[in-house]
Amino acid sequence: MPPKLSKSAKLDLIVSHLRSTRTCHTLKNLEKMLPSVASINGMQVKEYIQNLTDENQLRVEKIGSGNWYWCFASDDKKAREQQRDQLLKDVEKAQASFDAAEKSLATQREKMEEEDEEDEEEREELIRQKTGLEKEVRQLQVELKAASAAEGGKGIEEKKEELDTLRQEAEMWTDNIYVLEGYLGKLAGGDREIIAAIQRECYGEEYVEGEGLREMV
Repeated sequence: MPPKLSKSAKLDLIVSHLRSTRTCHTLKNLEKMLPSVASINGMQVKEYIQNLTDENQLRVEKIGSGNWYWCFASDDKKAREQQRDQLLKDVEKAQASFDAAEKSLATQREKMEEEDEEDEEEREELIRQKTGLEKEVRQLQVELKAASAAEGGKGIEEKKEELDTLRQEAEMWTDNIYVLEGYLGKLAGGDREIIAAIQRECYGEEYVEGEGLREMV
C-alpha cells in the first residue's frame, strides 16, 4: 500500500495540479478532478478548496452565476514578490529604528563624557583652591612665628599675661600717685595753683588741665 499522505501534502498536490492546468475551474469541475489528484473523497473537496483560498494559494472570483477558481504560477510569484517587498519594508523600518537608537545612545554617551569632563575640571579647581589655601596657611604660620620671635618668642597667651601684669602694676603706681597727691595737697596748704604746677611738671604729656593725671584706658 502507498504511504498515507498528510493534509499539507495533499494541499500541495492540489496547488501543483491546478498550476499545471493553467486555466480556471468551477467548483463542480474541482469536485470531479481533485479526489483522484490528492487522494481525497468528493465530500472533502470544499474543505480543501476553502483552506487554499484562506491561505491565498487559490484565487476565486464570482463570474456570472458561479465561482471560478484558479492557481497560476505567476500569482505565486507575485505573492512572493509582495512578501519580499513587505519584508524589505520591515527591514528598512527596523534599520531606521536601530539607527535612531544608535544615534540616541551615542548622544547619551557623549553627554556623559562631557559631564565627566566637567566634574573632573571642578575637582581639579577644588584641588587648586585647597593647595592655595594650604600654602597661605603655611605662609601665615611662618609670619606668626617670625613675629613671635621678634617679640622674644612670646606667644599670644604669654603676651596677654604680660599685659595684665603691667596693667596691675600701673594701677598700683596710680594709687601711689594719688596718695602722694594727697600728701602734696597738705604741704601746699590746699593751694590749687601750686599743686597744678607741680602736677604739670611731673606728669608731662599725661597731665590733663583741671583734672590732673590722665586716666588709664
